[in-house]
Amino acid sequence: MSTAAQPKLHPSVPVSGRSRITGWLNTDTPVALSPDENSWKHSHIAVRAVVDVFGRSSASYRPKHMKRIVPLLMSVLALSITDAGQAQPAADERNTIDVFKRSAAAVVHVKSERAVATPGGQSLAGEGVGTGFVLDLEGRILTNYHVIENSTSIKLLVAGGGTLDAKLIGTAPLLDLAVLQVSPQSNDEIRLQPLPLGDSDALEIGQKVIAIGNPLGLHNTLTVGVLSGMARDLPGSPLGLEHAFLQTDAAINPGNSGGPLLDSSGRVIGVNSVVAREGQNIGFAIPINVIKRVLPDLIEMGHVYRPALGFSAAPLTSATATLFGLPVREGLLVQEVAPGSPAAAAGLRAGTRMVPMNDTVYVLGGDIITAVNGRGLTSPGELTSVLLGSKPGDRIRLTIQRQEERLEKVIALPPMHF
Repeated sequence: MSTAAQPKLHPSVPVSGRSRITGWLNTDTPVALSPDENSWKHSHIAVRAVVDVFGRSSASYRPKHMKRIVPLLMSVLALSITDAGQAQPAADERNTIDVFKRSAAAVVHVKSERAVATPGGQSLAGEGVGTGFVLDLEGRILTNYHVIENSTSIKLLVAGGGTLDAKLIGTAPLLDLAVLQVSPQSNDEIRLQPLPLGDSDALEIGQKVIAIGNPLGLHNTLTVGVLSGMARDLPGSPLGLEHAFLQTDAAINPGNSGGPLLDSSGRVIGVNSVVAREGQNIGFAIPINVIKRVLPDLIEMGHVYRPALGFSAAPLTSATATLFGLPVREGLLVQEVAPGSPAAAAGLRAGTRMVPMNDTVYVLGGDIITAVNGRGLTSPGELTSVLLGSKPGDRIRLTIQRQEERLEKVIALPPMHF
């Protein structure tokens, strides 16, 4: 009786992206392996290594030997295939993952109960949803003012699923900022960790940015993009935020408001606030350096110091200056000075000749403010920006043009009155 030849075990050459081990396994079903040739090479080396352990060449194997080594052989092959099939994150992906892991626990989901007034005078209950992030170890949280506006109660959903009650300790409606506080006991239990604050003045267009928030109530959603623009001016933006907004293409949606915009080091460079509904991936954030200048006031006093200087002014353009024959091309044209005000005490003068033009009445003949503390002025918002972070008693230096004469006037900042 003839004896059938014993089958040999060997990896076949990959064909059409599939390979199989044939012979002693007695199966016609291909065993799907990686089509990567390096994976096959490593697998073949593993087979030969097992052969060498038993002191025989691959040509001399028999089924009785294979019963002893198949489990080990298949384990080696599986490990080789798994290693070859796993794609390692690229350096940029690794950075994004690391920033999220470090930062996500400091981002909170803000939910507020609201009392909404109807045209008929009735009050209806509503809900505000947004994002905030931890400022310090004292349990203070920063968010947007519009997230908690008209709130009657505020709750925070934190990492791990816990819920904390929060109280409102400071607002700056004109900057769309609000500071919340959780109780020390709650903070000790949850151990909220703050996010580091960056430097928005050192940013460059094109650098990577990361947004974490709760769009549409989806807790701790991560989006990534680049810094698309700086010093953006939005229609209807308050004076303190004229030519201030950061622009990004990182997706920002309802619910992201108040959340952090981070750089690739995980530092906060802005607070996400506005999205352009008529476009795609056009979002805006308040620069962190603007916020840092008013945070001490918000925490200590509950409001931002905004001194009343006692004068009004209209922005001057080159076209307007040419039209009226004025001696400078840009600045703030003083329209009115309140008697007894700091501006009056400094000697600032208003004009006396009123000239209507379109929807504006220009009062001509008065001082034109061209700079404050040596910084050129083109709009009232720039003056407001200079005053952010100032304190009662501080002095500001105004450079003015009075007819053909250039002068400097110093105004002492008064206490704030509501």
